[in-house]
Amino acid sequence: MLARLRERFLDGSNAGGGYWRDEAELALYDATFAERIGWKWDAVIAELRARGWRPRSRNVCDFGCGSGVAGRRVLGAWDGFETLALADVSRLAVAFAGRKAHADFPNVKILDAPPSLAEGTLLLVSHVINELDEAGRERLLALARQAEEIMWVEAGTHAESRALIAVREELRGPMSVVAPCTHSARCGMLAAENGRHWCHGFARVPSEIFQDANWARFSRELGIDITTLPFSFLVMQRGDGPSSGGNMRVIGRPREMKGRMEVLCCEAGGVEEHTLQKRDEPELFKTLRKGRTDPVFQMCVQDGKLRCVP
Repeated sequence: MLARLRERFLDGSNAGGGYWRDEAELALYDATFAERIGWKWDAVIAELRARGWRPRSRNVCDFGCGSGVAGRRVLGAWDGFETLALADVSRLAVAFAGRKAHADFPNVKILDAPPSLAEGTLLLVSHVINELDEAGRERLLALARQAEEIMWVEAGTHAESRALIAVREELRGPMSVVAPCTHSARCGMLAAENGRHWCHGFARVPSEIFQDANWARFSRELGIDITTLPFSFLVMQRGDGPSSGGNMRVIGRPREMKGRMEVLCCEAGGVEEHTLQKRDEPELFKTLRKGRTDPVFQMCVQDGKLRCVP
């Protein structure tokens, strides 16, 4: 069944009704593919918490909700939400997501998503950007322009990341960027010399997964590497965004060589690769080697080398 589901994801045979044929398929999807998407949302939420940001909206709209994992992760991360509106081409998915959310959050009112957003709404968008035609993209952007805040998560490929950067640039102005960027200026990835790069990170895969026979079978039968989980994301809010404080964000994974790393960094001045010498900053070197949930650091460039800000 999982293989058939994946084939539908890959061949686009979801026109008009969604990927799922019955409740059993949705439940299986929710426990596997959607759970992996949930780990990406966990990573985004952890980074936002590390930066001291939380939504101020009281309403949530989960666009393209599928089995509803994005809405449940967000409702579980912060309190104070009053409503959760669900939208998907599959009515079966909307019903499933609504039941799951109500069971976990009985005090939150579950709604069908209206044509326009209620005032004070956090819009969630998850893994839809490669499925939208131009008309669908414009409808979603029109909805996004009504939101108080936006949290948008996509796969960590070059194509999806670049499409998300285009969304960022179209919404920038009335809305400011909260993350992943440490600034709201024009995206540095759009510079001609950065055409081969893309903005992405890696979500933490729970360690217990590697001891789970069901996940091992999932990986083996579908040919999916469960040890790594790249993703791209965008968080925006209406009005002024949080101060960057001169922070740099590490993009992707550094390229390690003997005694040094080449680190792709984003800041208001642009996106550029810098050298980090192990002997200069041993603790930072160790941290980057291990990877961490929050990739934002107080760093600067001195004499062409990355250094921690004192």
